Amino acid sequence: MIFKTTQKGQALILIALAAVGLFGFAALALDGSAVFADRRHAQNAADTGAYAAALARIRGKPEAEWKQAGLDRVGTNGYTDNGEIVVKVYSCLEWKTSPDNPTGADCKALPAGADPDEYVLVRVRSVVKMYFARVIGRQEVINYSDAIVRAAPANITEWFNGHALVSANPGCAAPGEFGPFEVGGNGNTVVNNSGIFVNSSCPLAFVDNGNSNTVLTDPSAGVCVVGGVQPGVTGVNPAPAANCGDQIDINQFWMPDSDPSLLAPYCSTPGTITSSGGDYIATPGYFNKTGNKTFPDVSPARVLKLQKGIYCLYNGIGLTGNWTITSDLDGDGHESSEGVFFYVPGGDVVFNGGSELRLYAMDSTSGGFPSQLLDYLFYIPASNRADVKITGSNNSTFTGMILAPTSAIEIIGNGGALSLHTQIIGHNTRISGSGNIEITYDPNDVPPAIIPPRLSPTE
Repeated sequence: MIFKTTQKGQALILIALAAVGLFGFAALALDGSAVFADRRHAQNAADTGAYAAALARIRGKPEAEWKQAGLDRVGTNGYTDNGEIVVKVYSCLEWKTSPDNPTGADCKALPAGADPDEYVLVRVRSVVKMYFARVIGRQEVINYSDAIVRAAPANITEWFNGHALVSANPGCAAPGEFGPFEVGGNGNTVVNNSGIFVNSSCPLAFVDNGNSNTVLTDPSAGVCVVGGVQPGVTGVNPAPAANCGDQIDINQFWMPDSDPSLLAPYCSTPGTITSSGGDYIATPGYFNKTGNKTFPDVSPARVLKLQKGIYCLYNGIGLTGNWTITSDLDGDGHESSEGVFFYVPGGDVVFNGGSELRLYAMDSTSGGFPSQLLDYLFYIPASNRADVKITGSNNSTFTGMILAPTSAIEIIGNGGALSLHTQIIGHNTRISGSGNIEITYDPNDVPPAIIPPRLSPTE
């Protein structure tokens, strides 16, 4: 008998093996795509949920409510906590001791020194069912998607660490501008209870072009210059300290026009200046929204009494002649029922040396004045790159904050003594003239700096 060999049936084995491979590729292509799509969608849901929870938290919502805000937002993106899908919302402080975190690990990617209680974690656990991958024994894949957002509360602090005279410009002088901080002339400047801060990182951020001038600051504060100081400065005591600290971003602070509703009632009603008993009386409101006149737009120069309130000056202030301008209506010293706030969205601010100025910021909410604007005397918003010139004269005094973040401020001594109970913050700042300038810093005379609540994701 003769036996014949045959190849029949071997193809079936090859086809079966090929089918397994094909199913594997199908599982990778189709099931894998489903896994990655779910991970992307779950991550988006976690991200939006973390922002929603953090926003509710900085708005002062209690724990149950800000956590529910996160859960609700994740749910609107298709991931509702139902047992199979698990959604959790924690603070990172809570997460560290949570039963869901048996290792006690910190939230991922927190900056060094961060307060974990300021961070919100949203974790989404989702399950993706496999179809083709079941052939190779994989029934499902579990995705974990985490999102962490910082819910930093509002921070109330001092403007520029309490320095009385500040150049906020982080860079160098533009063409046609004077430097970030310059001293000129041959006058005497005294800064009581505080010092000077120069935010510029330029090699020559502080320059003294004066001739026998002096600048005296409180030894505990001195002159702090982020960048460089002109060599050979001798009239400043203590001597300016170069490279003394980090820059401060002025844009992080709340500004008086951050909430337009605070200014709108005053800036939508015209102010007036009328004659009364040989003097002028001004009422708050807006001035010179059209035309090119400056405040005060009356003549001749004489006594101008400013009633309490907000003065919105759309073409600035320009004094010529010998004015006496005061917010002390009865002449017996500043009272809580008196005071002014100048908002200058357009034009320059120029006070000549022939005028006597006694101007006080409002320090009381009597009459319904907004508490957020207390102790501001002048605010020139960033949109108005004004020139501000304050020239000294006998008996002139200013009390309250002068805040002009993009303006060039020049304080000029002019024979008489200029007394400023204030904090002055400009873009570039210069001291000049031949008279005496005395700047006294008292935290009670100026508003606090407010860094608003803010949201920021971790890396």
